[in-house]
Amino acid sequence: MLSLQSGDPVTMIQLGRKLMCVVNDPELIREVQRDSMVFGRGGPITERFRQMFGNGLGISEGDFHRRQRSLIQPAFHHARIVDYAALVSALVAAKVNSWQDGRWLAVDKEMDDLALSIVTEVIFSAHTTMDRKQFMAATTEVLSGLFRRITDSTGLLTRIPTSANRRYGKAEKYLRSNINEVVAEYRASAVDRGDLLSTMLFARDADGAQAMTDKQLHDEVMTFFIAGSNTISNTLSWSFHELATHPDVEKQLHAEVDHVLATRPAAYEDIRKLDYTRRVISETLRLRTQGLFLSKVTTRDTELGGYHIPAGMSVLYSFHALNHNPVIHPDPECFDPDRWLPDRARAVPRGAFMPFGVGPHSCIGDQFSWVEMIISLATIAARWRLASVPGHTPRPRPAITMPVDSLPMTAHRRDAT
Repeated sequence: MLSLQSGDPVTMIQLGRKLMCVVNDPELIREVQRDSMVFGRGGPITERFRQMFGNGLGISEGDFHRRQRSLIQPAFHHARIVDYAALVSALVAAKVNSWQDGRWLAVDKEMDDLALSIVTEVIFSAHTTMDRKQFMAATTEVLSGLFRRITDSTGLLTRIPTSANRRYGKAEKYLRSNINEVVAEYRASAVDRGDLLSTMLFARDADGAQAMTDKQLHDEVMTFFIAGSNTISNTLSWSFHELATHPDVEKQLHAEVDHVLATRPAAYEDIRKLDYTRRVISETLRLRTQGLFLSKVTTRDTELGGYHIPAGMSVLYSFHALNHNPVIHPDPECFDPDRWLPDRARAVPRGAFMPFGVGPHSCIGDQFSWVEMIISLATIAARWRLASVPGHTPRPRPAITMPVDSLPMTAHRRDAT
């Protein structure tokens, strides 16, 4: 990431045979995200995503994107998020009830399973008979494959019939097939189950016509599955690793959850009281940034921070680089939740911490993501202490997001005092 941490606000790099613009200044990155009329979705990263997610909300652009966002927004209104919070609380409680004191856990797999269970219930209610383990394995394979495709500037390596490319093709086919089957079943039954897929399926245009085709439903479901499971599970896994290696942070978190929850699961009304829990998650999102870099393409000649950028230029920016820039975040490799205390957080430049983006293409489910992570972390910490396995150091695995390669930990039951 050194090339994306230049001291210049805007710089040029050569990627393969193509010249690209890299934006390093947080305020300028914010401008790029907010002005979708000038900085459209495109570039090598976006195009690789489009191959997988079609024209879903995470990729679509312009009037169509605004229409889709408006159709899907009701699924993330406050009342629905409160309902989702109760669902999250119950699923986390069921997960921790299955653990045994003193037993070893593959925490990364446990968090994968939990996050996938939650997003499955939110999208498909309790109806689906999908094999969750196989679906998560396929999701993980696709994310790793997408990373290879994004970093392959020539596009040649990913077309070679290697075992990795064959696994990617098989996983992609599995995901598409399963989602298509569920969409077809929902369409045939015509029953509103009160979940996200039903919200999209029963959405209507102003003239009363069906708003989304089966293909569009597939693209939206695929987008929400990837965005709503892997990044959440990664963040929770890294949070438990950081807690285990920072006893002072762990002690403060336990004090908060003991005071607010004792041993009961967290609920929506607890969230405002779980301030330190939120700071732990914020610091995890900063240190273990979920996503290395993103790209846009200029739709016309423009000026950015005094720099001329021609039409059709790929524009890259990196939240990872911002989050690890010592000028913005002093001692950036130190895990310090207190950097998000109000007085200290106000010193962070606007646009320097955007875990869910800003502007018209910001994450539509950002509020739900915060609710899910806070409830999950607090509920688990109120009941269990997860200790590192001696001799094991988890490392990031190359992927679109930042998954941990493996995270074995020992579960110790806690008694709140």
